[in-house]
Amino acid sequence: MNHRAVYSAPGKLVLLGEYAVLEGARAMVAAVTRRATGTTNPAAPPPTPVVAAALAIAEGHRYPRLGDGVTIDTRDFSRDGKKLGLGSSAVASLLATALATGRDDEVTLELAIEAHRRASNGEGSGVDVAASFHGGVIAAARQPALVTPLASRCPGLFLTVIATGESAATTDMVAACRAASTWSSWVKVLGQIAAEGIRAWSMKDTAGFLSAIARAGRAMEKLGVDAGRPVVTPAIAAIMEEAGRQNAAAKPSGAGGGDVAIVFATDEDIGRRVAESVGLAVIDLAIDPIGLRRES
Repeated sequence: MNHRAVYSAPGKLVLLGEYAVLEGARAMVAAVTRRATGTTNPAAPPPTPVVAAALAIAEGHRYPRLGDGVTIDTRDFSRDGKKLGLGSSAVASLLATALATGRDDEVTLELAIEAHRRASNGEGSGVDVAASFHGGVIAAARQPALVTPLASRCPGLFLTVIATGESAATTDMVAACRAASTWSSWVKVLGQIAAEGIRAWSMKDTAGFLSAIARAGRAMEKLGVDAGRPVVTPAIAAIMEEAGRQNAAAKPSGAGGGDVAIVFATDEDIGRRVAESVGLAVIDLAIDPIGLRRES
């Protein structure tokens, strides 16, 4: 293995379909312009569980043993020491697998999904790994499954990402929501909204997509109430309320509970005005059309 090997891959944002994707629905996921890099490095510290799982799975598929010398740099996935929920563990599994196999094709994606799931005790839809692999915007059910590339933008819509200043524990949030007595009802609602939003995006129906974003945010909030967990935190609730006042739409991205909120609007300045109104910061990123890439 070339000790100078370097791969990069983007982070992700879940636009629609959180929670529902765990029960068979399709989610809409975007790769974003915060990229992580993976490098072979004999002096690297001990691997994280997800990197160790990726290296072990690659070796189990008879790729030459790489050892533990892998460095994954996801510093751009955090702000002020708090993660942004851009899928650092998913991208780490993808980059470690690419380094271990020397490939950047569908085999890498398959093994990376397996590694990510193994490291998370069988949980996880794998759509975050798929988004980092493909780049752009995709619609996909729990992996492995068909991945449908979507347009990287919907004309007339502008995305703004706002940091909440709080870090969320995805695994704990998902476990609590699964335990809610209304879980099945809410994931059905969220799955239907995601399907409508994917269709609206594909048809360049800006009003339909904004409606889907707003309804998804409210449904996630109600699921959290039933689960006794703040899926929509006070900060995210303030963003959603202010976005509505400005004829935009907002929701959490991912499991909620913090990290970031996404705002879609028909005016590119509205998202920043929403952030200023609630006293939070905009994260400078956009949809990244480039997925996993070998850099050297």
